[in-house]
This record gives sequence, C-alpha cells and structure tokens, in this order.
Amino acid sequence: MVLLWFPVHAAKVWLRQWDVPFELTGWGMAGIGALVLSVLVAIVGRFLRKRTLLSAGVLWGVLLLAALFVSLGHLLAFASLWQLHFPLLLTMGCLCLTWGILRRWALLFWGPFMAVELLQFIGFHQYGSRINSLVLAETFEASMEEAMAYLTPLNLVLMVPLLLLVLLFIWLQLRFLSKCTRAELLNTGLLFCGLCGLFASCLRPAGQTVNYYWPACEVPELVKAVTEALTINEATINQVEGLPSPADKHSSLATLSGKEGVVLVLHIGESIRADRMSINGYERLTTPFLATCGSLLINFPTCISAACDTCQAQIAILTNGRRNINDKSPGMQPTVGSVIDLFAKHDFGVYSFFGRRCAQKLKYDRVVQLLTRRSAARFNAPGYPWTSIEQMQGVLAENSGKNLFFFVNNEGSHTPFNHYDRENPPFTPTTPDFQNPAAQAEEVNNAYDNTIHYTDEFFRRVAALLKGRPFVYVYVSDHGEFLGHDGRWGRGFLGQHPGLYHATDGCKVGMFVLYSPEFAALHPHFADALEQLRRNSTLTVAHEHIFHTLLGLFSLKTPYYDKALDLTSPAVQPYAGPHPPCREN
Repeated sequence: MVLLWFPVHAAKVWLRQWDVPFELTGWGMAGIGALVLSVLVAIVGRFLRKRTLLSAGVLWGVLLLAALFVSLGHLLAFASLWQLHFPLLLTMGCLCLTWGILRRWALLFWGPFMAVELLQFIGFHQYGSRINSLVLAETFEASMEEAMAYLTPLNLVLMVPLLLLVLLFIWLQLRFLSKCTRAELLNTGLLFCGLCGLFASCLRPAGQTVNYYWPACEVPELVKAVTEALTINEATINQVEGLPSPADKHSSLATLSGKEGVVLVLHIGESIRADRMSINGYERLTTPFLATCGSLLINFPTCISAACDTCQAQIAILTNGRRNINDKSPGMQPTVGSVIDLFAKHDFGVYSFFGRRCAQKLKYDRVVQLLTRRSAARFNAPGYPWTSIEQMQGVLAENSGKNLFFFVNNEGSHTPFNHYDRENPPFTPTTPDFQNPAAQAEEVNNAYDNTIHYTDEFFRRVAALLKGRPFVYVYVSDHGEFLGHDGRWGRGFLGQHPGLYHATDGCKVGMFVLYSPEFAALHPHFADALEQLRRNSTLTVAHEHIFHTLLGLFSLKTPYYDKALDLTSPAVQPYAGPHPPCREN
C-alpha cells in the first residue's frame, strides 16, 4: 500500500494541473487496490496462458443484466444521469464477484435481494417511504387489518410482474454466468469494482452520497434497518418490563374514600392531529359533540406527542418518562411504571378497553399489557370501537358505588382510516385507497376526517353512559398522521428523517379533559384543580404532563409526583422539548 502512494500522488498532482477533481477517498484506495490486483491476475493468467477476463459476449450480457437491475431496483438510478456509471459498474462487479465466490449459490442472495428492491421501488413511489427501521418496526407489530389496507387489488396484480422479473433476472444470470470460470468472474469483478472506486476518487467527497454505491451499500442498510427495528421493539419491551411499580412506595389519597362512584377515563387515542379537530379551528365540523360541552370541556390545542410510535407514546403518557426511547438526556427516560398501578392501589377498579389490535402478540400487545397489568378485566371490541360501550355499561352496572378507572385505547384514526359510520359518512367521497394516496388525496382525507367525527360520537356515547355519575374524561392521542402535508403520507418516511416529526405539525395531537358537574362538586380540591387546569390550557403541553396531572387532579401523594409537570398546579412548566415553531394565525 505504501508503494501505491507514490504513483497515486503523482497522478493526483497531474490531474489537478488539468483541473480534474480528484480526492483520494476510502473508495478510491479500495478501487486502486482492486485494479492493481486485477492487473496482477491478468499478467499471471497471460503467463499461464489462461483467460482471466470474461469474453466480449458475456460482458455485454452482464451489462444488460446490470442495466435491467439498476433500472428496476435502484430508487435513485436516474437522479443524476452523469453518475449512472457508479451503480452500473458496481452491479456488474458484485454480480461477477458473488458468482466467482459462490457459483450458483449466489442466486440465493440475488433472487431475494432483487425481490426486496423491487418491493421497495414500488412502495417508495406509492407511499414515499423506503424500507427503514420505522417501517419495519411498524410492520412487525401491524395487525392483519392494517396489513390488508396495503394488499389492494392493484398491489396484488403488481406481484405477478414482480415475480416474473425476479425469475427473468435469475434466468439471465444462469444464461450468462453459469459457464464462466471462477478466475474470469473474480478478476472481472475486481476490474469493475476497481473502476468504480477510481471514478469515486474523481468526485469530491462532498458530492458523494451512499446511494451512488448501490447495490454494495444496500445490504448493510437493510441489515441495519432490520437490526434497528428489532432493537427498538426489544428495547421498548425491556424498558417497560424493567420499571418498578409506583405502587411499591408509600402513597396517599385524601380526596376520596373509595365509594363515591367516581369514574376516571383515560383514553389514549390513535393518530388524531390537533389541527383536524373543529374545536381547534378546523373548518370542518369533525368534533360536533365536544363543541356542545361548553364549560365542562377543557381543551388543549397545543399538545406535543412524545413519539410517532404508539408504544413509545404510551410509555411517555402512563409513566414518568418525558421523551421517546431514543432520547437519553438526563431525566428524560422513565424511572417508574404505570400510573394506573397507583389508582388500583387506592381502590379504583381498573378496566381496560381495546380495539382489535390488542389481539396481536408482538410489541404493542406486550407493552400495553404490562402498562395495564393491574386491570381487573380487559375487553376487546370485536367490531368498531362503539361496541365497547356495551362492555362499559356492564362494568358500570356491576360496580355502581365503586370508584373506577377506565383505560381506553382503540383504533380511532389509525391507518387504514376505516372506523367511521359507513352508512352516514359526513364527508364524501370516501375511498381510503392507499394504493396511491396522493392521487386519492381528497378521498383519503375525507376518510380520516370521518374517523375523527366517529370518535367524537364515541365521546358522546361514553359521556351519556356516565351521566349522573362523577366522572372525568382525559383524552390524548398517541401521535399524529401525515396526509399529504409537505408532500408526505403516513409516517414511514420518518425512518430516514427521525428529526422531522417534531419539526412539523404532525406531532401536535388532540388533547382535552371533559368532566361532569357531579365530579367538580364532589370535593373542593377537584373544583380548584379543574379551574387551574383551565388556566393552563393555553400552554404548550405534552405527553410528559399526563402522569403528574392525573396525580395532581386527585391529590394523590407519591414521591414520584412533580408539580412542574402537573397541569393542575400553578407551578407547572410548559413543554420545552422539540416541537415545531409557532405559526401566526
């Protein structure tokens, strides 16, 4: 390598005299090394009278093969045509090298790899997201209902040419490479990879991106995405499993004796953006019931979600954690488990109401079961979320004088936006087609708004069910959704741009507190706490406030309480974490 430095340095000086950009990068060193090795092999082959390079006919075939694969599998193949030689040369080199090393066994790599790349190509152009850790993490915990939203007829039809293209690619490899000798394949592969590395040195590092080196860069990127997704899922579960219960330490509740019949409803909603609720100024009437609640409603128009992931958001809401699992700043991660444990300790009967998604046995189900482990019973709504009203009614009938804690987490406005009254949709047309959401923007947005209208009707039915009892209903959504905002759809693109979530209004979620007159009159502390809650409703709040606000609302004394995060306290501090800049009305 030291001997190579002198001719390379001389070439570098000569090239600069002619104003040719040349920077000796790691790719350049590797390329020069591969070229030197290729020349040495060619010299040895010449001496031994053995061919060490592929014939012209085979080379044309390999070029055709590489051009086909790059055109169909590389997302950015034609973004910069003058740099198209990078992926072409690398694809040719990688094909030859893998066949030289593995022979026909190379098909076990190239077949699945091309299938994944074609799926990624289709997915990117339809949904704007590449395969990344967030997409995979969401996929690992997706329910069948969510998965079916993307198995549209057109997507199923596209699977046929995709399979045919993979088979064609395999056949062409067998046609052109199966009869070549190992020496020919290895040396030709070194030559192509070496030329690619040499070209890379003629492009200054500032002008290079990892996409130029496809497909060599793609395998580690995919492995990284899968590893990160599994790591995130496992870390989320392990984090919750390792938290001690707040009920383990001394606590006291002086405002209630246990037989007042109070019902505390904590509803963690799904995917509702604050700016799509009419009580926050949205032009459509998506929350007609909440608009009629008057002084009994305390609305928080600016609530920041902790994460774009349901599980991480639930952890921030139910524990004393303040940020998502990736924020390791001091004081940001939870030190104690679910606030539900404390209410169960003080004679609240805890009942949990889920949608169909809780039937899955992956991250979501395991985390939410740990956070609601003190539940006396768990219910799943087999159909639409409205069906849980009957389940609540049965629990109330059996516990007429007991204080109750209802934990609710149903589908709401989660993809695929199909939880609404199909017979009487307020906004039409409604065809939530995720085949090409940009082309069906009106229909998808109508379906999304319909789900919020439907959830508002859920609020009305629960309030009607609790009428006459002292109740307080705390609602907050887990995360927002992207519906064409800034050209983005869904949340999958955040895997490439994790910081973008808190830079856009997609992280602002719906939050409110609804209470009955009976609750406010039950104890002087409740009336004072609710009034202070109303004063603080104009602040920028976040998921991190919920844990401490529930404690402050009931004056539940525990060492884990922090008045600076209690929205019923005059000493509360607004959210100071990452969030989008305020916009003028």
